[in-house]
Amino acid sequence: HLSRTEVLRRVLRPRVLVYFTILLVLVGVFATSLALRSPFRVDVVRDRGSLARQVDDGQIENVYRLQIMNATETAHRYQVAVSGLDGIAIDGPSTIEVMPAEARWMTVSVRVPPEAASRQGPGAHPIQFEIQLQDRAAGEKPARSVEKSTFVVPR
Repeated sequence: HLSRTEVLRRVLRPRVLVYFTILLVLVGVFATSLALRSPFRVDVVRDRGSLARQVDDGQIENVYRLQIMNATETAHRYQVAVSGLDGIAIDGPSTIEVMPAEARWMTVSVRVPPEAASRQGPGAHPIQFEIQLQDRAAGEKPARSVEKSTFVVPR
């Protein structure tokens, strides 16, 4: 039989303490990443099949495809908004429901009034899409994602 001090001496060797410390740090990093992970992700892609064009009342329209990935275990509804240019707005539906652990594509038409487009001039101008979780459960923190893109004003 080993005495209590001999057992402690074997367990508390420097190598064991270093391994224990490394394991503790890894567990802490893993727990932190789980606690801070976003409940959804968004990718914004300009629709290549549709160029910037002039539509009703002289407004300039660009079409985008948004991929919203729900990383939770419940269905959620998301609200999409756009900003960055005067008078910029989404034409059509701006909400989408995404099932648990699903990724869905949403086509979004974004329009700018002719006065704002002429003030900006032709070319690509920075804009931002803000996607916000609408129906969060009690105790869930508010979640939103801001994605950058460009709005093209044709010549």
